[in-house]
Amino acid sequence: MIRNDLRAEPVRRLVVMGESNAYGMCASEPANEWVQVLANGIRRFQGEPVRVFNNAIPANVISPDAPGYEQGRFGTWPSAIERFDRDMIDCKADMAVYAYGLNDSRCGHSVASFMAAYRAIVVRTREALPDALIVLVGPYWNLQYDAETWAAPKYRNWIFGKFDRAGDDLVTAYNREIAALADEVGGIFVDVYAMLEGATWLINADACHFNDVGQAIIGNRVFCEVAARCSFLAAKSREIEEKLHLSTRNTGGTEALAEVVNNCRKPEGWAV
Repeated sequence: MIRNDLRAEPVRRLVVMGESNAYGMCASEPANEWVQVLANGIRRFQGEPVRVFNNAIPANVISPDAPGYEQGRFGTWPSAIERFDRDMIDCKADMAVYAYGLNDSRCGHSVASFMAAYRAIVVRTREALPDALIVLVGPYWNLQYDAETWAAPKYRNWIFGKFDRAGDDLVTAYNREIAALADEVGGIFVDVYAMLEGATWLINADACHFNDVGQAIIGNRVFCEVAARCSFLAAKSREIEEKLHLSTRNTGGTEALAEVVNNCRKPEGWAV
């Protein structure tokens, strides 16, 4: 079955809303922040500039109904539902990326309440930006989703406040519901949870944020899901293919066996 192409036009305004990992906390260099990894992949392959608006806020939650929300405490406030008109829709995104679920699950936000707010945000975004590519990045895996690990004395001595709930029941339910929401609005769901699950070496010593490698693979995972569902990222490659007459006769062979290269890269294939 041939896939439905979700976007053929280049992306010029990439807008991201989320929390501290989308913000890029604990990446040692800006280029390793997952939002920038995604943006640089788009720039490389679509062949046109893209402007990035990283509107993620550390500690952000989806709505005032989240148990960790505190009015006036910047980070949890203003929540996503209180600011998405300003920080997503007013930015005129043609690629709208939302990445929520980590903080809400860590503070025990019920599935029904979390998804009611998330659905209101995403449906309104689709109505306001009918041509935008909507990408919903599922919640990341985190150490506290392993209840046994989280019960260790090492973590009991830290102060996580209201964001200290152990177990993965909420977050895995979020993941399923967010995937269904993406389908509902004709968007893309990116499951990063399964990719990150159990890989403790990808998480910073603070037990919450991802290091350079973790950030990089998140950004690449989002890029791969978009590239596999949208033709705009292949436009430059197809143009190069046509201009250079690329074929099996004039490509490949980097550091390959000499006899293989000499057999495959025939001069008659090097059209100009």
